[in-house]
Amino acid sequence: MEDMMGPIETYLKQLNEPQREAVLENSRPLLMLAGAGSGKTRVITTKIAYAIEELKIPPYRILAVTFTNKAATEMKERVEALLPDNPDVKDCNIRTFHSFGAWLLRRFGSEIGLENNFTIYDDADSLSLLASIYPSYKKRELEPVMKRISYAKDRMLSPGEAMKGFQADLLFKQMYERYEEKLRAVGNLDFADLIGRSIELLRDAPHVQQWVHSRFEMIMVDEYQDSNTAQFLLLKLLVGPETFVGVVGDDDQSIYRFRGAEVKNILTFASSFPKARTIKLEQNYRSTTQILDVANSIISKNADRHDKNLWSAREGGRKPKLFYVHDEEDEARRIVTLLREDHNYNGSAVLYRTNAQSVPFETTFKRYGIPYKVVGALQFYEREEVKDALALLYLLTNPKDEVSFRRIINKPARGIGPGSVDKIIGFALQTDGDLLRAAALAVQNRTLSPKAAQGAELAVRLIDEGRKLIVDGNLVDGVTFLIRESGLYEHYQEQDYLNTTAKAGNLEALVNALSAYESSFDGLVAFLEQLTLDRTTLGTDDPRDKDGVTLITMHNTKGLEFDRVFVTGLEEGLFPGRQNEGDEDIQEERRIFYVAVTRARNELYLFSSRVRKIWGRTTFQHPSRFIADIDPALIRVEGSPSFGGYNSFTRRESSGWGSSGSSMIRQGFGPDAKQFEVRHEQQGDAPLFPVGQKVYSDAYGEGEVVALRGEGEREAIDVVFATGKKASYLSRFAALDRIGGE
Repeated sequence: MEDMMGPIETYLKQLNEPQREAVLENSRPLLMLAGAGSGKTRVITTKIAYAIEELKIPPYRILAVTFTNKAATEMKERVEALLPDNPDVKDCNIRTFHSFGAWLLRRFGSEIGLENNFTIYDDADSLSLLASIYPSYKKRELEPVMKRISYAKDRMLSPGEAMKGFQADLLFKQMYERYEEKLRAVGNLDFADLIGRSIELLRDAPHVQQWVHSRFEMIMVDEYQDSNTAQFLLLKLLVGPETFVGVVGDDDQSIYRFRGAEVKNILTFASSFPKARTIKLEQNYRSTTQILDVANSIISKNADRHDKNLWSAREGGRKPKLFYVHDEEDEARRIVTLLREDHNYNGSAVLYRTNAQSVPFETTFKRYGIPYKVVGALQFYEREEVKDALALLYLLTNPKDEVSFRRIINKPARGIGPGSVDKIIGFALQTDGDLLRAAALAVQNRTLSPKAAQGAELAVRLIDEGRKLIVDGNLVDGVTFLIRESGLYEHYQEQDYLNTTAKAGNLEALVNALSAYESSFDGLVAFLEQLTLDRTTLGTDDPRDKDGVTLITMHNTKGLEFDRVFVTGLEEGLFPGRQNEGDEDIQEERRIFYVAVTRARNELYLFSSRVRKIWGRTTFQHPSRFIADIDPALIRVEGSPSFGGYNSFTRRESSGWGSSGSSMIRQGFGPDAKQFEVRHEQQGDAPLFPVGQKVYSDAYGEGEVVALRGEGEREAIDVVFATGKKASYLSRFAALDRIGGE
């Protein structure tokens, strides 16, 4: 009898009951809640094949939309594989949202004044257009503006409306308006327009909308939890009274809010599409029951979600384990020990919240000969912001280093153009190759323009002051001073805020790496020498082409799976990050944790450090609140946290950066905002920390100032702590709180 069955009946028999129901439901709007590892791609492709083969819907009348070209290609190939004898299956419209928008506008764009031969601008083209409007700005200065314009357009916000959603000024509104005017004048579209102008077309040309309604009998959307406002509005306009609409997604895996994804789209599907049916795909084919129990325990604490509970037929396996370790280096060593149990390097992944956290793993894995690959990012010391900071340090230790000099002398911009740089280098013949002395000589001889001279003088002074601090035995203070006072930290912090990156955190991680070396000039030289040797040994291969343990951020693991997963950095201020304190932020962070946990097939290990280095200083950490989400009966625990128990965490108030920070930067940043509030303002001639002043350090506790040296910017203090620890600080950068008044 089975031999008599067609291919679709055969595939239906291979589905579980909810999957089969999802394929067969075609009478009303359908929300398929597909939990992690529940076989959603099989369901959506089988559903399309069933519609063609059994419901006799012509392939050209089916539209399936997803978010990446790779996903669209895979879906198309799988549908064709299900129906190998049907040549018409290639007529299915399986596209990305943007590809569909381009297809629609090429056909009907004339209805809203578009020529059908319009050019689609990619990100680089859009930036060039904006730069042509504002030639006095450099492209890198306009990049954040362009990203914000795209961000607004994805939310269907006009220039005026966008002002409400951004910490923006009137200049941004003007830039947005002029960009839109120029874009329309040349008759071309950027990526956001492929959605936005399609919405405009369907709203303004009812006969086109009617054509779409009659053309597409079935519309499917994959990864619906990742849809943004504009994509939701487009879908609403595409669905007619007789159109079957089905979406597949998982609100618990909605982790791209920073890119504009709106989890509310999937949460409100039933109200957006009346009479909708919801089918939950809860059987997981990836992980063991023990891992899924932990995942369910975590995500159940989110209030705004569809209730569901993943389960698996895979009983047994190792019980997930939580390690409380001493610090990030101990964390890395523990993972090395676990990896060496079976040497299954390719099947293992170390997950962290931000790229900056890869440093101790890269360093420790090199030391112990563990092969690894960094996915989704350059290796730490190859990242732009880290190389910029290293150029400062190389130049400090070797003023004849022309490569480093050219890289950093005008970054951030100080008015020292290529011509001025060449003039300075010309003076090096008189300074035995010392480029810092050459810069001073060029200023003295008035060879440079006033602006370039001011910038060169500032750069030389900063490096000299940083060198003095380091020579005096304050390596961390000296490097921190250079990174901050050079403007690098603020430059990258502003980029992070506008571009949702984490480059400023990598500068902090660099200081943390340095803190392991002797606090002296020789310690800096040793660090740079070891770094050069490590990089030479590594060669130039792309780490993603190598075998080995995968080092990857939690965001980048979406869609991946591994035999063994190590989830690291489960500490307050790090995960969730201090900047994520709102209810929506915390729920998103919890979803990220859930995604991380559900990447594991067989083994899951969680790590929380008792102390961690913040700007080179050791700080006590509180366990992440997400650890308290887990039922203690579901995991084994080794070690104990430094504060209270499993459920202990605090939310400390951020004092922010103070007046020196950019107005566009969020107040408070990183694992503990107070650690970043290290710029003390001097009142008159009074010392910042007089002898006898009681102070508090996150690293050492309470202490007292016992000695005072220097004055003004060079004021330094010696502190003796209750533990007996003695430490010296440059007063204005001391990570200390005064006790007993200011």
